[in-house]
Amino acid sequence: MKKYWKNRTKRMAVILGAVLLTAVWLAGAFSVKAAETVPSFDVSRFILPEEAKMLVVVEGNEGSTCQVYAYEKTDGGWEQRLQTMGIMGRNGMNNNRRVGDKTTPIGLFQLNTPFGQSDPQEGFPADYIKVGKRHVWSDLTNRLVEDASVEGEHVGTKGYQGYYDYALDAGFNVNAIPDQGSALFLHCWKVGRVDTSGCVAIPKEQMAYIMKLYGMYGKGACYIAQAPRDTFELVYDSYGVNGGLSPQGDFSRPGVQSIAN
Repeated sequence: MKKYWKNRTKRMAVILGAVLLTAVWLAGAFSVKAAETVPSFDVSRFILPEEAKMLVVVEGNEGSTCQVYAYEKTDGGWEQRLQTMGIMGRNGMNNNRRVGDKTTPIGLFQLNTPFGQSDPQEGFPADYIKVGKRHVWSDLTNRLVEDASVEGEHVGTKGYQGYYDYALDAGFNVNAIPDQGSALFLHCWKVGRVDTSGCVAIPKEQMAYIMKLYGMYGKGACYIAQAPRDTFELVYDSYGVNGGLSPQGDFSRPGVQSIAN
């Protein structure tokens, strides 16, 4: 019994240590200079289809942190509905992404395929898919399928709990061009994580809000722009370029050494 309590105490100490380390990291990595709390982009300049009603903007900071904004289009133009901190690819952002490079793709894309391991909330999209063990995000087609034999991310399994409670496909590489990457989502942030393999992760409450905003308008009306701070000039008119991949250009900027080109 004494050994049991000793081991249990050790486990609790490890868990508490991980939580404290995460809190310390968040306090440091999620602290942004006052001058950088103002967006470096002009939301009115994004060139989108006429039916666009919702836009998420991911503004990359140093390393693997980012600011995430959500806008809704009204009669008076784009109105900000949400701002939150998030995390992104371990190696920053990239407009020449390759499989396994752990970067977040730069560009302007159409959000699609709302899914998650959690039950849908009121206001979620009508086409929200609650995924289970048979659901796989296919490496071959870059689509969600219900076939456990397919190669890809088994998004409904235990290993993705906390991450894929709620998720939206970011729309990168819609034509499934080989070696460019797949399964790049906007999804929930899980305690303890300081980066991703290329997705963008935000707190669950904010992710649920974006899911409800998506639910108001649905597929074809919701978009996402992703770029390092101060580089959106190269993204404003990039929707649909390069077969659904990233736009060309130099996205590097002083002080952000993790951005790959």
